[in-house]
Amino acid sequence: MNLNPESVIEKVWKPHKKQEQFAQIPFDVAEALYGGAAGGGKSELLVMLPLLYGFHRHRQFKGIILRRTNPELEAEIIGRAHNWYPDTGAVWNEGKKRYTWKDEFGNDAAQMRFGHAELEKDIRKYDGVEYNYIAFDEATSFTEFQYLYLILTRRRSATSDLPAIARSATNPGNVGHLFFRTRFVDPFKFGGKIIKDKKTGIRRFYLQSLATDNPTLMGANPRYLLDMKGLPDSEYRAKALGDWYTFSGMVFTEFRLEALADEPENARHVIDTFPVPSWWPRIIAIDWGFSANTVILWGAVSPNGRVYIYRVYCEKHKLIEQWAGDLCSITPTEEWEMVRDLVICHSANQNRGEPHTILQQVQNAIKGHLGNNFPTVRLGKRDRIGGKMLVHEYLRWVPKPIIEVPIEQYDDELAQRIFRLHGMDKYKEYLSYFTPRKAETNLPKLQILEYSPEYTSNEALYNCIPLCQYNDKGNKDVAPEDVKEFDGDDAYDCLRMLLEGVDRYVTESAHEQDRLNERDKILSDFANSQDATSFYRRMENHEKNISGIKPIRRFHR
Repeated sequence: MNLNPESVIEKVWKPHKKQEQFAQIPFDVAEALYGGAAGGGKSELLVMLPLLYGFHRHRQFKGIILRRTNPELEAEIIGRAHNWYPDTGAVWNEGKKRYTWKDEFGNDAAQMRFGHAELEKDIRKYDGVEYNYIAFDEATSFTEFQYLYLILTRRRSATSDLPAIARSATNPGNVGHLFFRTRFVDPFKFGGKIIKDKKTGIRRFYLQSLATDNPTLMGANPRYLLDMKGLPDSEYRAKALGDWYTFSGMVFTEFRLEALADEPENARHVIDTFPVPSWWPRIIAIDWGFSANTVILWGAVSPNGRVYIYRVYCEKHKLIEQWAGDLCSITPTEEWEMVRDLVICHSANQNRGEPHTILQQVQNAIKGHLGNNFPTVRLGKRDRIGGKMLVHEYLRWVPKPIIEVPIEQYDDELAQRIFRLHGMDKYKEYLSYFTPRKAETNLPKLQILEYSPEYTSNEALYNCIPLCQYNDKGNKDVAPEDVKEFDGDDAYDCLRMLLEGVDRYVTESAHEQDRLNERDKILSDFANSQDATSFYRRMENHEKNISGIKPIRRFHR
């Protein structure tokens, strides 16, 4: 590769040593990541690479640089391009956010586009164009889906004398942290070596960059690193030292708007709206708020145990009477008749100095709209970690490996002992080890309809899931395996409650059927054997197993 920056921009910009090292990565390395700490000149380099490579002089060149939000794009990327691109003859189009160079005949030729993808689905805006150069600035602010969707579907070249490359830059942290760390950093912690993907053969490269690699920055602000000492420890280690192992990043990496190129079709969680059968059981969850959002989710449980979230309510600054009224009026009568669980955040049990708790106020408000015969509002579990794991399970689209224990290891005496001492559930659990498992055909067990039956968008939920990050490590006040609280996380909190209700309903329904089947088997065995001792012993255990279990209440208007 022949870099010749002097012929284009010698008077205004020249790469420092680490930037030049990144620029010299061969074009047969499809993906490269530059960064690690703040201050390494990352954004500047991504803007200047097309000029360093001379891409702007090729009439068929098309490139794009992305930031997650438009304000970031304007402040960090477009402003830098305005400083250098016009000197090379480029013409700016504000409406299209694009610089264009002319060919020798005065026709529009090479193009450099500037984009953002604030929402997960916004990355699709860039369909229809093949890019020779794709650059993600602050790459970890993008999700795995957004990054892979663009580089796997749009990174192409229409001519052999132009490469098709992805060059990105970032600091550690944010929603894409774990994905980019796994893809670029884990193979060689300090970078500098070519990574060859064992599955695809694609070559990748990570080059670590620190503030001390940028002589311009350090010369202008010698106290730069010292001033960063005031940051929280996790932030300091990430931004000053380039430590990728302080943060964990995006929680629900399995979440998909749609399947990627090498994934099965069922690897998707947001689907087209369809008429939900009226006889499917319904679960409703409420995460109440006033200054924060009040979120209500409606879920329908299919016969195979998959839950479809078909309606999402998200409003702020509404009183209990107002949003409870909305809940009652939005939900048709035929849906109320199928409600099997109505659950609200456990915090509704608090008393804020008023005559009634939040829970009681909600129950009274619903009663005022529906009358005396209304579903009981249940408090959700106070179990954030368990709820998070449940979300993982319902988002999972990869089947679990089938592990079977050889039937020769079955011990009938042990089975009967487990039944006598621990009851039917543990007995069936033991038997399950020797029963061939059926293939999972209902994955993922959670899908979100894009629009409600009233054709309002359900995006408040499916836009929230990709934003969930782990708590920062080193913070003693929070569990590092839990989801970090953030503005707008109400939809995730409501999802945890809804899935707890769904799982409770599915489990109880299955157990109820199992109990009926077991009673039939005990009676049938007694009819054949007339063994009264065995019959009474088995019935005693059976009754003990079902005592104290209250079925989920059915509601009828």
